[in-house]
Amino acid sequence: MRFKNAFPTVVGFIGINAVNSTLVQIAELAEYCRTVSPNTYVAVYYQNIATPITYDFGQCYPYQLASGALAEVAVFCKTTTCYGNPNPDCTGGAVPPVPVPLVAGTPLPNLLDFVQLLGQGATCQRNGLS
Repeated sequence: MRFKNAFPTVVGFIGINAVNSTLVQIAELAEYCRTVSPNTYVAVYYQNIATPITYDFGQCYPYQLASGALAEVAVFCKTTTCYGNPNPDCTGGAVPPVPVPLVAGTPLPNLLDFVQLLGQGATCQRNGLS
């Protein structure tokens, strides 16, 4: 297999401390999800903000706040179906126009700022599996 040893290279490039920090944040957000309202679908850590920010079904989850703080890591608290949007205020229509189902507990780490390749924000709705 060509990519058999790719993980150590990626971890080395990103840095073991960044990976460990992200794993700790994922665990914290997963625990935080146990305390949120029934309508909260995601909990997010943003750069330089100590407490998680949450979004309810139908609310726009921007990958970058107006202050410039990028999402570092998110954990989906509920099973949901999301649409990516090209703008941080979730305007501009879905990109791609196909819904993305996510299971409760799914982490979305933003290592190497890749999340902005998905768009600038997401709007998520409750689905039948919540």
